[in-house]
Amino acid sequence: MKSPVSRKGKLLHGLIGSVVLLLGWQLVSMAVSSAIVASPGATMAELGRLVAEGELWKQLLVTLRRLLVSLVLGAALGLSLGLLAGILPRVRAVLEPVRWVWMTLPAVVIAVLAMLWFGLGDRAVIFLVTAIVTPVIYVNTVEGVRVLDARLVEMGRVYGVPRGLMLTHVYLPGIGSPVIAALTLAAGTGVRGVVLGEVLGAQDGVGHSFARAMSYLDTPQVFAWVLVALALMALLEFAVLRPVRAWVLRWKRH
Repeated sequence: MKSPVSRKGKLLHGLIGSVVLLLGWQLVSMAVSSAIVASPGATMAELGRLVAEGELWKQLLVTLRRLLVSLVLGAALGLSLGLLAGILPRVRAVLEPVRWVWMTLPAVVIAVLAMLWFGLGDRAVIFLVTAIVTPVIYVNTVEGVRVLDARLVEMGRVYGVPRGLMLTHVYLPGIGSPVIAALTLAAGTGVRGVVLGEVLGAQDGVGHSFARAMSYLDTPQVFAWVLVALALMALLEFAVLRPVRAWVLRWKRH
């Protein structure tokens, strides 16, 4: 049986992977035109300029606000609808065609519809991200309810346990792990969605700044905003998802 990798081992492997990625990036930038791939040095210099001028923080906060609002809305909708659909088969049957259509539509199509309905700005971007995040959480919630211990659910029904207690002591603790996995997936999907929405339908934010740099053929700035988008996902993971995951696990134990 394979021994588990220690925390130091994970950090070391991650560091090695990062160095390999950085070296590969440097080699590619040396092999092709700087107009196509900016070097790590040029990218970091541009990133430093954006930080010094305050532009990075300004645009990052706009994008982070849109992303967090969308994730909260998507989690609330996906969790509530998923619980209903998981507990009530008729509700699941009604929602299944909607779920199928919504998950089949490409994100760019939803973005165009959002701009058509809401115009440019916050509402269009938040609608887009909420629309692509909700089905992810919904599906995982439904599956979490379906794999609950049927004997435990039946016992609660036989003894007449109130629905509120069933929800807080059986269903919610039981779907904790699937929902955490869904939130992690939804966060990555949400970052891509918010950047796409800002590229197409906003006048500020990381995505808009990325598109503007691309229109000026400013390759170092394009790559700098790509790094900012990656940092946004890391920030979401460490500042939001990990605390939520720890809270859910503590709640399940109690």
